[in-house]
Amino acid sequence: MQNKRIIAVPTLFTSFNLFCGFLAVLLTSAGHFTNAAWLIFIAGVFDALDGRIARAVGYSSEFGLQMDSLSDVVSAGLAPAFLMYEFYLKNLGHVGTILAFSPLLFGALRLARFNVTTSKTGKAQDYTGMPAPMAATALGSSVIFFSVTQWAFIQRMSVILVPAVSLLMISSIRYSGFPRFSLREKGANRRKLLLLFGSLTIFIVFPRYFLFPFMLFYLFSGPVAAIAAIIRNEDAHLEIIPQNSEH
Repeated sequence: MQNKRIIAVPTLFTSFNLFCGFLAVLLTSAGHFTNAAWLIFIAGVFDALDGRIARAVGYSSEFGLQMDSLSDVVSAGLAPAFLMYEFYLKNLGHVGTILAFSPLLFGALRLARFNVTTSKTGKAQDYTGMPAPMAATALGSSVIFFSVTQWAFIQRMSVILVPAVSLLMISSIRYSGFPRFSLREKGANRRKLLLLFGSLTIFIVFPRYFLFPFMLFYLFSGPVAAIAAIIRNEDAHLEIIPQNSEH
């Protein structure tokens, strides 16, 4: 009975993730773009929690891994793709349709790669390619930012932002994962932890204004770090589907 309860809690959060993605699609179809974008963000929060809860109780399973990725295909693939199509890309005709499809396609490719590599090598601290929930939040946050600024160029920016985020998902560019919650660790982990808490504080005060700039910062952090590694003559290369990499 205890094992069943342990299994149920992470799966419950995964189900919330899936449900938020489903609701985001419904709200987008009804024209409530900002609410749909917030649901995509909330889905990403549930996605971050389910895995951490599973590891905290010491029960990570193949079923949980597959369920999590299937949920992400909806909440971090279909939902943001449909949102960006209705938000602006539908005005571009067939080109807009293809662009809007790219987050769904490349998100599914990334999640499939994640499942294969995680099953072989286990879960790593950092990410290979931009995580699908973060990519989805980057797209959704642009809609939230537009709702409070009404800057027309934010809509037109979708033509660049959508394919850029899609390609970064399947790239081999490394992105930082969440820091370990320990102040005893010095160096990079402590800096990431302080950045996380500082960002959360600003987000709580100015959520609609802060989220999109922060996601742009995270988006650019991977390519900037990769370019810096190349300049330092470190072993840095790009592959669409890395053969031997962590997720």
